[in-house]
Amino acid sequence: MLEFAVIPVKRLADGKSRLKRLFNQEQRRRLILKMLELVADACTEAGLKRVYVIGSDPEVEALVEQKGLSFIPDEWGGLNESLEGAVDMLYSRHKGGFAVFPCDLPLISPEDVKTVERLLEHNDVVISPSLELKGTNALAMRDARAIRMQFGASSFIKHLSSAKACGKRVAIYVSLRVGLDVDLPKDVAALRRLSRLGYERIKGLRGLDYLRL
Repeated sequence: MLEFAVIPVKRLADGKSRLKRLFNQEQRRRLILKMLELVADACTEAGLKRVYVIGSDPEVEALVEQKGLSFIPDEWGGLNESLEGAVDMLYSRHKGGFAVFPCDLPLISPEDVKTVERLLEHNDVVISPSLELKGTNALAMRDARAIRMQFGASSFIKHLSSAKACGKRVAIYVSLRVGLDVDLPKDVAALRRLSRLGYERIKGLRGLDYLRL
């Protein structure tokens, strides 16, 4: 069972820099906040009572409080250090399983969160890769230190290798909705194509004119 979820958010001024040729800084800021909202909604609609967002911007904190979630100021620095520091702190209050969901998964659904939770009932670690099977777009563990956090380049293989080396039971959850993270112009193009097909989950992004959805 998932006791809590953690959603890390980079500093808004630094976020989505690889989309600079498509969007200005204000547009990227709004995009990040909207995607964060969609990920948080997927977690709460799946029935998770404890959702924590790690960030360093007042706007992120305000959104989190508006939704009745919990904000953790990022006092650690790097992504993996922040996640491990926050999870260690949270394990003083919660002892069950947890999941990490990046904030840039606009298609993630409550059913995806529930599926990760079901898989964790029979496994020590659940990993959901990016579409190219390089990054990790969801990571769930039964214990705080089942494996080290290794988000970043080739993190899917790193997480999988670590789990196997530690003798952990691992489930891999492959999903289009979880696999599509928005980092590159081609990801935005994919969202546009899905929007033209009427993909239900991204209706919330249609108000962002700069996406031209």
